[in-house]
Amino acid sequence: MISPSKLLACVLLAASPLIASPVAAAPLRPIDKVAVVEVQRVIVETTEGQRSKKELEADFTKNQSKLDRKMKDLQKKVEDLQAKAAMLSPQELQRRQMELMEKEQEMQQLYAQMQEELSTKEALLTEKIYKKVAAIVKGIALEEELQIVLVRADSTVLYVNPKLDLTNRVIIAYDKAHP
Repeated sequence: MISPSKLLACVLLAASPLIASPVAAAPLRPIDKVAVVEVQRVIVETTEGQRSKKELEADFTKNQSKLDRKMKDLQKKVEDLQAKAAMLSPQELQRRQMELMEKEQEMQQLYAQMQEELSTKEALLTEKIYKKVAAIVKGIALEEELQIVLVRADSTVLYVNPKLDLTNRVIIAYDKAHP
């Protein structure tokens, strides 16, 4: 019977030609065809991006109006309770105060829910546009035989020669493909 340590030694010896042999790799070409795209600008400046922004603003305005109405209603109830507080029994006053606190809490939950829905919708719209932008950028990159296309943002690309910026071309191509 072979001990585990001898078995391991045999396996390592047998595998050593595989481990030691260099893998033939294709020589790397120097990178000489690079471009950048300001994706955020494309998302904001395309016709579809502007429509999406208006849709989000309309949803925000609708939600804000709903919250404003609920806030006014709550404020009116608070003022009403303050005016009648002296005439109410301690138990009735406490009950109404609890109701108002529950209404306020419901309003805060509604606000949080609306914010979350709006954020989700914005993320979905942005993702939809981003996927289309990526396809257009890929097409331009293949056409121009570009090796790399970077996302331009202040935190990632500090400077780029304007000749290497594809952003305007992508916006025009996007609007042609997705009117």
